[in-house]
Amino acid sequence: MGATSNDLYIDPLLSEMAIGYRPMGMIADMIMPIVRVGKQSGIYTVFDRGDRLRQRNTARAPGQEANLIEQDVGTGTYHAKNYALKAGVTLEDRANADPVFMAGIIEGRSELVLDSLLLDWEIRVANQVTSGTNVGSSSGVNSAWDGAGDPLGDINQAIDNVHLSNGVYPNRIAFGVEAWKSFRRDSTVRNLIFGTNNGGGYPNVSQTSELLDIPNVYVGGAFQNTGDKGLTEALSTVWKDKVLVYYAPDSPNIERPSAFYSFRWADEGLPEMQVERHPFDRKKKSEEVEVGYYQDEVVTAATYAYLIDAANSSS
Repeated sequence: MGATSNDLYIDPLLSEMAIGYRPMGMIADMIMPIVRVGKQSGIYTVFDRGDRLRQRNTARAPGQEANLIEQDVGTGTYHAKNYALKAGVTLEDRANADPVFMAGIIEGRSELVLDSLLLDWEIRVANQVTSGTNVGSSSGVNSAWDGAGDPLGDINQAIDNVHLSNGVYPNRIAFGVEAWKSFRRDSTVRNLIFGTNNGGGYPNVSQTSELLDIPNVYVGGAFQNTGDKGLTEALSTVWKDKVLVYYAPDSPNIERPSAFYSFRWADEGLPEMQVERHPFDRKKKSEEVEVGYYQDEVVTAATYAYLIDAANSSS
């Protein structure tokens, strides 16, 4: 449950920074919007898509009650795990720092902890939603996007699949940075946006949003080192050359269908990205900065998502 009020101090200024903190290229919370829940474990409603789209008898006879909607629903479960990390500010750090710079050292340790926590969250989400078994449909491409491929044709196929399978037009698309580079360099894409002969430019996310008629366009640009500690660095992109087309509501709510949700256990006394400062420990000769949260990331409606796999590789 975290430390008690007797052995920590919640730093309000650092906590305010932490809540809005976003390292470059992180998109996990855009893929799986956060829904705050009051219990660590619980159930959520799984709606029957056909039932929600069925026409109902709305006519009411004089003096009669309104017709009752009966829903065919199922349930799914979540369990919010506790994720936390901390970093130390040693006696040597304190002794070597001028007093005016001490706040900067504490903030730097907080950012180090946040970077590590959010990268772990990013990788968990990416591993989950870029698996073909966790989305409604997935496919490779007939020809690689960084060659003679057809990015627009492949994306339109994904859009149509989500739309025609659910009756809901997808409102989000997430490009892995490798796929994004190939998409924005494609001559057809550039001609449509900038005119014949490309106009000398490359599209940004806003122009891509207008072209695809999808309001939310994200680029997953996070990197990770897959090499073990002490071995040679092995740097790779988290989202690689994958593209995810999906629907998630603009206002997350456990009662509204979404391809994915992050269930965040948020209750009084629980850590939720606040920066906790543990006092100086004379035995360890160190003060500690800790950040944590409780969460479970869940695929709640797989059919609302389509995955384009390996966009830069022919299928």
